[in-house]
Amino acid sequence: MVCLGNICRSPMAASVARALLDEAGLSGAVEVESFGTAGYHAGEPADRRADAALARRGWPTGGHAARQLTKADLSRFDLILCADQANVAAVRALSPGDEPPPLRLLRSYDPAAAGALEIPDPWGLDDADFDRVLEIIERSCRGLVDQLAARVR
Repeated sequence: MVCLGNICRSPMAASVARALLDEAGLSGAVEVESFGTAGYHAGEPADRRADAALARRGWPTGGHAARQLTKADLSRFDLILCADQANVAAVRALSPGDEPPPLRLLRSYDPAAAGALEIPDPWGLDDADFDRVLEIIERSCRGLVDQLAARVR
């Protein structure tokens, strides 16, 4: 199972990843969950601007309820993908003394990243910023799905 994390970026990444996995015929082989490393939005739907950005680009929307990653979750995941180093540190802090599952920055799968591996947080910004972040997520998720598809074949 692959886990994607952090606030408004995670519902966008989960939506894109699920759609691309389905398109690649991998939806039965790879599960995707979404989380935040803090619980202050637990139970809330995706940010309306994140859903609007997804809709503008033809991705599925709705059905997201924010949740906080727990220590118990760590044993269920084969890979945890984070938006930024702060989330990587929060996941590591959740598992003191234990080795968490492999952690990577989602953008490490983006062929256009050019060393900038964190996905910016558009929280509090405008629609154009959400669109730019979604473009990064799309490239990153395409790279991820390409690698997963190559492993399955």
